[in-house]
Amino acid sequence: MKQAMFVPHFSGGIALVTLRNTSSHACRLTGRPLVTFVKKGGPIQVDRNIPTTPANFPETTYPASSLLALQPGEAGAVTITWDNWCDPIVKGQPHVPPSAMRITLPHGRGHVDGDYNAVPACVDPTQPTTIGVSVFQPSLIPAAKHRWTEAFIQGSIPGQPVHARRGGILRFRVVLKNLSKTTARFSRCPAYVTQLAPSGGVEVYRLNCAAAHPLEPGGSEAFAIELRVPMSSPIGANGLFWQLDPWGSQMPQLHARVTIGR
Repeated sequence: MKQAMFVPHFSGGIALVTLRNTSSHACRLTGRPLVTFVKKGGPIQVDRNIPTTPANFPETTYPASSLLALQPGEAGAVTITWDNWCDPIVKGQPHVPPSAMRITLPHGRGHVDGDYNAVPACVDPTQPTTIGVSVFQPSLIPAAKHRWTEAFIQGSIPGQPVHARRGGILRFRVVLKNLSKTTARFSRCPAYVTQLAPSGGVEVYRLNCAAAHPLEPGGSEAFAIELRVPMSSPIGANGLFWQLDPWGSQMPQLHARVTIGR
């Protein structure tokens, strides 16, 4: 797996570092990497586990499953903190900072080196440098600069209530119909947001529209959607929210009835 790493920008000793798959095939980016700052004769460095960086609404990340098969050009991220860099200074010699920040992938899959733009202060010379490292996390879904289409699209979820079991997969169809006089073309596949209420979280995916035909005025197209049901979902009636193009037109917005079994 070949990867390119963006330069981390430390803000208050914390950075979200992006790693991109620059190979021609899918790769796996999971687990917690080892992070060190490359410096001969530098201070002792200790890693500690830290949580990932949450997205701030309306930012949303790709699903965690995207890291199992990161496609060419796609990216993951890791949160890194850096504290208490007490680098010995030899009188009469120029001070040399670390040459790189090295991220070593789990299970002997190699490492990547990147630059950095700040060094934390020395707070306690008797203590080692502490580097906090999270597990790999999905990258943010880029916000669309434009609406997916100028056509007026109506949506529906047929066959309600749709059924699923706790811990299983909820499968349903979303039918999109063009009610305008403008053709809606799938030159890019828009994102959609979905949530199973009350126990499910907000999840964002990209519509699988690679094989979809342009929606001519009056035309319609059905899309198969899958959503994992939390084990905490109440038995019986639940609600489903689904919205297309959340960073563009934010339409259509659909609500459906879901029945959850054991």
